[in-house]
Amino acid sequence: MSKKRFKTMAGILAVVLLAGSVMGCTGKKEETASKEGTTTTTTPEKKQKISMMYPLYNNPPKKTEVWKAMEEKLNIEYEPMAIPSAQYNDKLLASIAANDLADITHYTGFPDPKFTMYAKQGAFLQLDELIKDTKYIKDIPQEMWDYIKINGKIYGIPRPGYPARAVLVRKDWLDNLGLSIPKTLDEFYDVAVKFAKEDPDQNGKDDTVGMLLDQTIGWNLDPIYMAFDTGNGWRKMEDNTLMNAVITPQRKEALTWLNKLYKAGGIDQNFTIMKGNQTWEKLESGKAGLFFAGHTNDYNRFVASLKKVDPKAELIMIRPPVGPTGATGYPGGTGFFGQFVLPSQIDKDKAKKAIELLDWEMSPEGNDLKKMGIEGVHHTKNADGTITMIGDKYSEEGITNLIWQIPNEPMGEISLNSPAEIVEAQRQNMTGLKELDVVSPAVTYIPSDAVSEKLGELDKIQREIAVKLIIGTEPIEAFDKFVEEWKAKGGAELTKEVNEWYKNQNK
Repeated sequence: MSKKRFKTMAGILAVVLLAGSVMGCTGKKEETASKEGTTTTTTPEKKQKISMMYPLYNNPPKKTEVWKAMEEKLNIEYEPMAIPSAQYNDKLLASIAANDLADITHYTGFPDPKFTMYAKQGAFLQLDELIKDTKYIKDIPQEMWDYIKINGKIYGIPRPGYPARAVLVRKDWLDNLGLSIPKTLDEFYDVAVKFAKEDPDQNGKDDTVGMLLDQTIGWNLDPIYMAFDTGNGWRKMEDNTLMNAVITPQRKEALTWLNKLYKAGGIDQNFTIMKGNQTWEKLESGKAGLFFAGHTNDYNRFVASLKKVDPKAELIMIRPPVGPTGATGYPGGTGFFGQFVLPSQIDKDKAKKAIELLDWEMSPEGNDLKKMGIEGVHHTKNADGTITMIGDKYSEEGITNLIWQIPNEPMGEISLNSPAEIVEAQRQNMTGLKELDVVSPAVTYIPSDAVSEKLGELDKIQREIAVKLIIGTEPIEAFDKFVEEWKAKGGAELTKEVNEWYKNQNK
């Protein structure tokens, strides 16, 4: 081990000696008598085992220096359970059903009536007392706590998440075809079709796709829907009532546009069998030109992967399309991505240690480790304050996925471990992104138990009709029949309930 690396590790691990004053005592004092008098010794406190389950979006964490430093710092044996994102929701629900939750679990959905149901049934530990003496958790903005409280009580700790969406496009492909950066829906349409049809990578083969999409459709289509002014979840109509976004006339217009684009070849023709991670792989393989489900934090990974297959590739982040009425944006949310829960049956001491871990992960020290690893091991510091990563060690060890909670920082999605040009591109994309939030008028509405039971079926039929209309196995007129089915299967009850809630909120 080099002297520089030894000093760096020693600096991090030395913090353990101060942990008693910051995070509680790490041992037990015992007095013993001898001829010389009474002496005091400290018996190291047994390490607490803490497991934590959360979604995995790229490389899984490996047990190397950062992992070991975390364990020493917090006096724990840490077990990260990073589940591939495509399987995460199924694993989460199965763990709850089996009463087999990790010590800490990231419940990703919000608002989610199932969460309220699970909390009321006693699945999660009430956290009000445990978080009172935290240093960083308690500084989460009050409005976030207000969003998640159930009957005035706290059962989860928000994971802050500022707007970080991005539309990704191959700038080199635009240049090859003499196209400008698209801004309007019409321009995006033209780009998607030409990317699929006019050999944008100039390899003489018909092997490229325009717009990426996966079988869930999901948030891949958010920027399209927002451009057609469908509303985010719910749309405030001209008569001041709320209409669910999936049945609005604007949604029908959006699906008509997507069907036309699909028939023209602008959408990946295999999207109905594509899973989310496969769209990322296709983008990284250099075979796709337009991705609406991008994220600022993933930008560095996408660029790095692309450069390996095509050193001349230029992927950039741009703004979402502007629709015919000037509507544009991304769905705005609550400012957080789900919440961390503890199982109700967790041991008291283990619960305290779990909260201690989450609090530390929000600290500057924890966040710095997450973003750039250890100096001398994963990066070096430059004279101007920037950092240079040492090889691929940081990425290969999955460090960004080892520490999962993040601080409440507007620019927290910027990856400091990236090259300077990547950091600057991320910063530019994040700047002004909040202004593109399309805020739901019912963001904090929680359906009743009676309505909640029908939401799964409602979601299923709206996804099914969307796919059928896009690929053309059903004519666009089938949308009207779907609306009636949606209402009959619980949508009318849902609409009545949300409008009564909305009216009460605005008295």
